[in-house]
Amino acid sequence: MTTRLAGIAGVVGGAGLLAAFVIDIPPGLNDVRLTLFFVGVMAVSAATYASLAATGRGVARVAVGLVLIANAWGLAMGIISAALSIPVGPGTFGLAYFWAGLAWWVADALFGFVALRLGGWARVGALALGIGSLLAITGMDRLELTSSQHHTIFGPIALVGIALNGLGWIVLGLWVCVGRRRA
Repeated sequence: MTTRLAGIAGVVGGAGLLAAFVIDIPPGLNDVRLTLFFVGVMAVSAATYASLAATGRGVARVAVGLVLIANAWGLAMGIISAALSIPVGPGTFGLAYFWAGLAWWVADALFGFVALRLGGWARVGALALGIGSLLAITGMDRLELTSSQHHTIFGPIALVGIALNGLGWIVLGLWVCVGRRRA
């Protein structure tokens, strides 16, 4: 039952990430959407640990551990930002949020590539997650590869990456719910 809830959390989190591509999300709900995303990511990665450990315990520990730490950091930054009304942008808080963001995209990418070991249709989600997370990095503001004033190819590339990341967590969440029993 707990594993199924973790999978559902991953599906909800991934869908929340994709929702911004389909509907206009009010600023107040954006924090809720990102919270659901981070919680879903952490739940799915923890739920896959046993299956990943069967293919290599050390690699599984590193991949799952980094996802849990990096996404908890992102969640904490979001909660602090909302609770203290600190905008994410210039300044020390913005720099800390940039490093948290870079950490969660890199950790998600590593997890995706490690999760290719899960086999079966989980590989579709794992590959989408690994590639998408790396592509999403190109849209990070402090890298200055793109901006609203100066459009570059990196803007659409980052958006495709974010969409692939969300899709990857949805597929892995579904795999945790139903697929791993057959794998």
